[in-house]
Amino acid sequence: MNRKILKWNFIFQYGWVLTNIFNSILLLPLYLKKIDASTLGVWLATGNVIAWMTLVDPGVGEVLQQRIAEIRGKGQNSETGKLIGSGYIASAFIFILSVVLGILCYLFIGKIINKDIHQYPHLPLALFLTVAATGLTLVSFTVSGINQGLHNSAHVAISSLTANFLFLFVNLFFLYTGWGVLSIAAANLARAAYINIYNMISMSRLLQRENFNIDYDWPHFKRFSKIFSFTSASKIITGLSGSLDMVVLARYLSPATITMFEINRRPVNISYSLIGRHSVALMPVISHAKGSGDKKAILDLINQQFRFYCYAALLASFIFIFNYENLVSAWTGPAQFAGHTIINLLVINFFISLISYFMAIVGYALGDIKMNSLFNIVRNIVFGISVFFAAKYFGIIGTVVVAIGLNLCADLSFYAWRLYKLGYFDPHLWRFLLSRWAIIIPAGFIFEWVLSWAINLALPPASYFARLLTGAGVFTIFFVLLILAVDNGLRMLAKQLVNNTIIPFFYKRAAA
Repeated sequence: MNRKILKWNFIFQYGWVLTNIFNSILLLPLYLKKIDASTLGVWLATGNVIAWMTLVDPGVGEVLQQRIAEIRGKGQNSETGKLIGSGYIASAFIFILSVVLGILCYLFIGKIINKDIHQYPHLPLALFLTVAATGLTLVSFTVSGINQGLHNSAHVAISSLTANFLFLFVNLFFLYTGWGVLSIAAANLARAAYINIYNMISMSRLLQRENFNIDYDWPHFKRFSKIFSFTSASKIITGLSGSLDMVVLARYLSPATITMFEINRRPVNISYSLIGRHSVALMPVISHAKGSGDKKAILDLINQQFRFYCYAALLASFIFIFNYENLVSAWTGPAQFAGHTIINLLVINFFISLISYFMAIVGYALGDIKMNSLFNIVRNIVFGISVFFAAKYFGIIGTVVVAIGLNLCADLSFYAWRLYKLGYFDPHLWRFLLSRWAIIIPAGFIFEWVLSWAINLALPPASYFARLLTGAGVFTIFFVLLILAVDNGLRMLAKQLVNNTIIPFFYKRAAA
């Protein structure tokens, strides 16, 4: 496997999420200061409706990434050119359809959320710009997917990182000049346009350098589009069910309550994206290895990376459970904390979802697109119906409980079974992980309780940031030492890193 490509994939996935985290940490408190709380709450709710535009994208970017990487692994360059041409045709259709749907959502959005959007400053124009930004964002998914499949990962990473900094600067400029929610929409539009332009230029240079010809073959596009009969339905149902909770909550809860809920779940969602990107970064490499028939390399990669992934999910879950109140209080103020019951439920859902997501992504990278899509259709129909009644009658807690139940009862079992059927589920790895979790989880809870007791004695209750840094920092050190103690393989990797990289680095510095 090409380690350079894998490195750039990780830079892209983690860089994108980390810059988003940086932007969220910096911007959300400014939004609360510069934008009226009611306007911001309605903006968050209407954003979920405008996001329905994305339902017209059947996942073209992900499919192209998987297919192009696998085909290149087989060395079929002519087929690659046809795939790129079909991707361009598909993205043109997607852009037109998404904008039409976005305008329809814009026209009826007041009735959907039962609010008059014209009474909120700058909101109508911001929503209109968001329609254009979302359409261009869908096109960028296709272009970036093609670049990833071509292993042009370095430019995908550079474009995404610089685009997020552009988003920040544009946002701050309009925010401090008094444009309210319009600043968010303008920043999104600038970022989407920039990513498309950068990726198109870098892709054109790569194709010229390697003498690739883009083939706009209509019969090929019709065959290619058949894949989306499943992925499109899956995408539509998943998108609708995923946004339904906020839409229903917007009808029965105040805008300020919606804002509070979004603030409390945002750190969990950001961390989910951060850790989940680990599995997404593996996709092009797995698809390429499958095309070249290297099953052993795929199994070795999955086994090693899944261990790291699970440990990261466990570490984040422990830190959240015991430090979330300090995190929210230090970030936006203690009045915005939603309570330990909601937070604990969010964290449980976070951990279960991450484990399922890794297996789902691996199955997708191996080409199990049809079965993944069929499962998502059924699963999200059940979720959409359940979450509607849960949100209406049980509010925020009801929506989170429904998500936990489906992730635990459906997602974990299905994706594990599919990997087993594909021949890439290693029972030995699961037995090893479960045996280590049986030690790590009880030890982690005991240490966290003792640490929390010590922090409560040593630091004032209002010193939220100091308590957060102390609790998260000390527990992270303990957790790393605990993992190294119970996982012999990871301990050996750590020794190799120290002996082969860290010691030689300091030796050269000392010699210089």
